[in-house]
Amino acid sequence: MFSLFGKKKRPEGPSLDGRRRLCVPEMLYKRIINHCGEEKPLEACGLLVGVGSHVVGAYATDNQHRSPVVYQADERQVLQVLRECQSNRQDLIGIYHSHVRTPAEPSQTDIDQATWPEAYYVIVSLAGRRPVMRAWRIIDRHVTEHPVLVMKETAGQWHDLRAAVRAARGDAPPGDTTRRSDID
Repeated sequence: MFSLFGKKKRPEGPSLDGRRRLCVPEMLYKRIINHCGEEKPLEACGLLVGVGSHVVGAYATDNQHRSPVVYQADERQVLQVLRECQSNRQDLIGIYHSHVRTPAEPSQTDIDQATWPEAYYVIVSLAGRRPVMRAWRIIDRHVTEHPVLVMKETAGQWHDLRAAVRAARGDAPPGDTTRRSDID
């Protein structure tokens, strides 16, 4: 699905080793980690929006597969995020998901499903004592890691679109995709 929404590449400065860094505001970093922990033992997934490789917003989405080993962001929620990106002049720059029992490295399934070369594929591993977040680019099955830089001084917007989670909590009726935006 993401291959339909490729964006023009914007010029960016490389990091010291020549790889682009993914810059994530600290608040969003913590929210993504918390989202992944909340979904355990299932894989969590979500979308990252921003400009270039700077994340300015994160969207927690439902995993359509509701699985501990595979993910797919809810298609309706993806379309909602794409509309918001267009109206806010931002790009969909990444997809994140969790690995419940394995390292924060792309599995063969992740590589096989990677059809969006412009995206950062962010993986949060919950396998160890502390969560680990790593970012990858997957282009024609070629995998390269990119450093994640947590920005302490930068704000961001968090949006929770998970209708299934809210319905289970009794927060909203099933199918309701109203968003909750929190900024610490």
